[in-house]
Amino acid sequence: MNKLQAFTLAREVIGASYETQGVENRFVGLVPLTGMSLDDINDFYVRQRIELEQCDILVSAQTNLENLEHEAPEIVNRMLKYIDCKLRFSVTKA
Repeated sequence: MNKLQAFTLAREVIGASYETQGVENRFVGLVPLTGMSLDDINDFYVRQRIELEQCDILVSAQTNLENLEHEAPEIVNRMLKYIDCKLRFSVTKA
């Protein structure tokens, strides 16, 4: 996203924030997925004309080494019905 899109995201979606990506005028938006935020995220995505290639959903889990299998939360599946962007996974040791 550019700087204006990042500011707009933080203003329009509850709980949203952004950080710089290291490249001038490039920002990464961070949005917690909740039932209440799905419509706001979709509205932002459509109004700002975010390209599908620029969108992903990060599913993050903490685990012990004995259990490496986890389910994605149901809210992730619901979000994919709105915006069919790629999924990224991050598993860290608890």
